[in-house]
Amino acid sequence: MLTADYLLGRGYKRILVLEPTRFLCDQMHPKWRRLMETGKEYEGNCWSFLSGYPVVISTPQTALKCISNLKDEFDAVIIDEVHHAITGKYYNELISELKPRIVVGFTALLPSEKAYKASVSKTREVVGELRLLHYDFQKLSSIDPKFSPPKALVDMFDSELENEETEVYDILYFGRLPGDMKTVYFLERTFSRYGKQAFCESFFRAMERGKIAESPQARKVMRFCKNTEYSHKARALLDVLTVYNPEENPRLRPVIVFTSRKATAYEFKNAIVNGLKIPPHKVEVLTSDLPKEGRKELISRAKRGDVHIIISTLVGEEGVDIPEAGVLIMTDVPKSPLRFYQRLGRLIRVSSPMNTKLFVITMTPKTEEYEDLSEAVWNLYEEGVDVSYILLNLEEKLTTQKLLDYIRETTKMLNSKWASYMLLTQGDEPRDPVEYYLSALKSNEKFREAIRQRFGELSDEEFEKWTFMITTTFFLRGWSDDIKKAMKEVEKRLNRGKVMRDFDRLILEDRLFYFYDPERLSDMVFMELERLLKTCEENQKTFCENVFFRFDRKGFLRLFTNVFPIENLDSIVEDLKKTIDKKEKIFGSIYVATSYNPSSKAIIANAHFSVSGQRIHIRLEPQFNYYNFNENTELKEKKLELIKLNVKDICYRAIEKYYEEYPE
Repeated sequence: MLTADYLLGRGYKRILVLEPTRFLCDQMHPKWRRLMETGKEYEGNCWSFLSGYPVVISTPQTALKCISNLKDEFDAVIIDEVHHAITGKYYNELISELKPRIVVGFTALLPSEKAYKASVSKTREVVGELRLLHYDFQKLSSIDPKFSPPKALVDMFDSELENEETEVYDILYFGRLPGDMKTVYFLERTFSRYGKQAFCESFFRAMERGKIAESPQARKVMRFCKNTEYSHKARALLDVLTVYNPEENPRLRPVIVFTSRKATAYEFKNAIVNGLKIPPHKVEVLTSDLPKEGRKELISRAKRGDVHIIISTLVGEEGVDIPEAGVLIMTDVPKSPLRFYQRLGRLIRVSSPMNTKLFVITMTPKTEEYEDLSEAVWNLYEEGVDVSYILLNLEEKLTTQKLLDYIRETTKMLNSKWASYMLLTQGDEPRDPVEYYLSALKSNEKFREAIRQRFGELSDEEFEKWTFMITTTFFLRGWSDDIKKAMKEVEKRLNRGKVMRDFDRLILEDRLFYFYDPERLSDMVFMELERLLKTCEENQKTFCENVFFRFDRKGFLRLFTNVFPIENLDSIVEDLKKTIDKKEKIFGSIYVATSYNPSSKAIIANAHFSVSGQRIHIRLEPQFNYYNFNENTELKEKKLELIKLNVKDICYRAIEKYYEEYPE
């Protein structure tokens, strides 16, 4: 604020203040407004920029959207938390477009001149030569005795996966590794949180216990485990220790590194000793393998300054006090709040000789590990730790973003507006999903036994008929709990991996939507029309109908689901309108009614149509359920329009197939 006041007094026209998050814009705006006329802009309507405020607080993303209103107006930029600008593309684009006379940045997270010089090469290209002006908290305290430094400063390092690691993680995430799904889920979490050594240890243990089946995917994982390269977690730790190097800065000693797995702890020591050339006796591992007396001796050596880095597992989370520690590196975030506080307590102690400590977290982007960060951030905030750095672009680090990126890449590669759910999740899609599902049901022993108990021994044709009817008629499933259990088992095998939850979440958040493959699902509608025709013929009737025909099982419907990014919604609707207009002129109109079920978050779409021929009239009312529907969205009407068009398309195709097979 003093800098802004100074610049305005020196003749600068207007000042743009950049905060990395909306959270910080809201937090800082009232403080600025007390001292000078200040606007706030992050909604993207550019109102504050147009209103003539001498100072406007904004995020770099919003400022870029309004760049045409900023040019020749803002000749000074102040960047809060400027470490974000070092590698942030929005900052670079904005500064190059705006071309201000001066840029001033503030941060508490540039630890040394060496780290600063290593980081600013890209920024320098955009804004010219940078000068580093710094201070320390001790000097601030001597100037103002009331100044209270934060207990710790937080920094964040991404543990990026390399190509082979990404391929293995995708096998787990998309549920492509055959085996017990709880085990696969555990392996996914282990890999993202603890790295290759711990993952491979758990993987081979699961293979021995029969939890993972022999398969091409399992063999790919085995080959990966033979690779001796450091894991993504070890590489990230080396990056952290290159910036916060206890060999170069004695005030940081000892550095405490936490991981939950022994295999990872020993991998870390090997990486530090060989990668950073730190003598082995200065890097120690603290696990339950070390007896109690050995632990005491280790702590004594660390307090004397003989041990510079301690890598600890669970045993170091409580009962081990080293107030001299200057840096705590958490290479995984424990889900337990108690364990989190116990780790944090190793760093923040009243008796600590170094008042402000450094707390570093390494997380694996676009994996489930980032899901655990939100609670940890607020725990830190409550403890008086500066967490603003972590709050930036959290959504971009989640598995949902990974999935969204993958869908966009796949549709682009296919030169299509959508991609099938099965192709996205399993890497392939069945030629005939109807036969695929019915065959899976028929081969399930629980299902076969339940049908035998109900009807006795059936011919293959009769068995197939009842399998089809049970799949599409809700009350027939109520005959036996075993039938429902068998269907659930089959659908679980067809829908594997955490990716399912991410699909659901993205659809509810209006970032994805979907429709059912009209050609393939119309095969089942046609099969029902054909069954009704045969029923009429066998019973010498002229009219048959089915008002209970339903596609209401979410796991089954995923076989027919085509997914697309929400930005393609309008064009897909327009394409479908053209198709339906042509079909209506040939077959007449089809009525579709929709209702919303809040308990299942589903739109229930009911169609009504008839076909006639060979003196037989058939009436069908198929029901289609569309799950994960967001009722409170501005896209509601457009999505409902798509659903109605999709249902009509399915029904028209079934009618077309019927008349091709049974001409009037």
